[in-house]
Amino acid sequence: MKKMLRVMVVTFMTVLCLTGCGKEQDELLDYLNGDARKEVTDLEKKMKDSYGSVTGDNYTDDQTALQELSTNTKDLAKQTLDKATALGGTIEGEELKKAHELYVACIKDFQSGVDQFIQALENGDAEQMTQVNETLDKANGENTQYMEAIKKLAGELGVEVEMKGVD
Repeated sequence: MKKMLRVMVVTFMTVLCLTGCGKEQDELLDYLNGDARKEVTDLEKKMKDSYGSVTGDNYTDDQTALQELSTNTKDLAKQTLDKATALGGTIEGEELKKAHELYVACIKDFQSGVDQFIQALENGDAEQMTQVNETLDKANGENTQYMEAIKKLAGELGVEVEMKGVD
């Protein structure tokens, strides 16, 4: 009788685990491939393209950078953050939720860095660029942590993941 009870408990736990893992797999796949995530990724790409069009090798002058950052990049960052925050509200799995929170933090810090950059340009304060760079570095670090968390979760759930379009 005890042996039969053990077999039933083990069987029940196995079915429970497989069902739970399947649900987590489905949620991760939907998260990675769903329309809501695609919309967030598209906005993020536009945001980064806008930013990149006036920084680094593409920098021409403060006025051009200020114009692009304040009219396009800032709005795209807000839209990206709003959509990413809304997407996070639909997540049930704890590990995926934690990973997504890193992503939202990354977008928040990017947005903050853009705001600081705009302020530095408006004030002509080159020293403030140190803070801008620190904030953007923090955003990049959070993005790296996010991608690592997604890859780790995917590995645990047996989901193959290819990270494209997200730097």
